[in-house]
Amino acid sequence: MPRAIIEDGLWTRKVPTNWEQNGEWRTAIYKSVLSDRRLSLCRYVLEGGPTVLIPAEDLAKAVEGGPDYNDGRTWSPFNINPKARTVAGTMVRMTLE
Repeated sequence: MPRAIIEDGLWTRKVPTNWEQNGEWRTAIYKSVLSDRRLSLCRYVLEGGPTVLIPAEDLAKAVEGGPDYNDGRTWSPFNINPKARTVAGTMVRMTLE
């Protein structure tokens, strides 16, 4: 299984426009990526919207206890709301670009 691309502590995921509904963007992260010791910052590039930067520690706290899915790798789905600055309904530190 290939390792996540994490450069200088930063991991990036592109989120397509059709995953947005009412200002909330549906996305996910693999548990293996979130627990990677190299990871410090997660970047979600919301197509047609802002780019959202979330500290990995904050993201982990927001998604823990949420649903998990397994397709050979375990991943956690969640919504990002840039306007409310929430992940899975929890306020997090978030930078918008």
